[in-house]
Amino acid sequence: MNYNSTTGLTLTKFLELLDRITEILESRTCASQPPGGRPVVLSLHDQLYIALNLLRHNTRQNLLAHLHGVSQPTVSRAYRRMLPLISEALAFELPDIHDALNRGESLIIDGTDVPVRKHKPAIRTHYSGKKRKHCVNVQVLTTISGRLMLLAEPVPGSHHDRKAMTESGLEELLAATLYLGDLGYQGTDAMIPYKKGQRPGTGELIEHDKAFNDQLAKIRWAVEQGISHLKNWKIMAEIYRGVFHELPSVIQTIGRLEFFRLRSLGTRL
Repeated sequence: MNYNSTTGLTLTKFLELLDRITEILESRTCASQPPGGRPVVLSLHDQLYIALNLLRHNTRQNLLAHLHGVSQPTVSRAYRRMLPLISEALAFELPDIHDALNRGESLIIDGTDVPVRKHKPAIRTHYSGKKRKHCVNVQVLTTISGRLMLLAEPVPGSHHDRKAMTESGLEELLAATLYLGDLGYQGTDAMIPYKKGQRPGTGELIEHDKAFNDQLAKIRWAVEQGISHLKNWKIMAEIYRGVFHELPSVIQTIGRLEFFRLRSLGTRL
């Protein structure tokens, strides 16, 4: 079994996460029995494997049920049981953003969309005219080396990056910090590229502006790389089919999983 290709984690990382979850369950009463008193059909190993497979590949639950010889509701229960346990086990994986701000670390911000299904409460508010699809907007913060620092709470996809940054609280958080952005963050304190029309006269960019934009683009690739790593968890790249109100916790769990996946064994970035 190739754990890396199916769960997104190496076997070593998978077993480390499994051990953490086992410790959490052993510290609780009735740890061997899932909530509700249902008999154990899948081992803890298989439950974690199924949950990670769903997050990594957005696999259909009925397919996983067939592969494991269980029913689709059993797969659904295993996933819902494991999701908060994974998040709890990795609660301290993401670095403290306040420590980075106190160190004066330079950060990069960008937004990414997570496609969602059409659902009545959000048919209009979550439709992005620019993307031409229903989605949520998630603001991503990385360092200039591409290290993930923060995933903000998702906001409706109809919001552009400037508004999404404000509503998610990042504009206030970064008020006294140097950070880089693209033209979607005009009106904030972000360092953004020059655009045509800023200079008097012809409005064309001068050589200084072009050189500045080129250098800024060479730095901003890091946040694009960070987002591409997040999108490797296909539940964030393909249409989210789960319960809508659970999406924020899914996104935060993905952030913790990605940092856990990237850090060297036994060390923290």
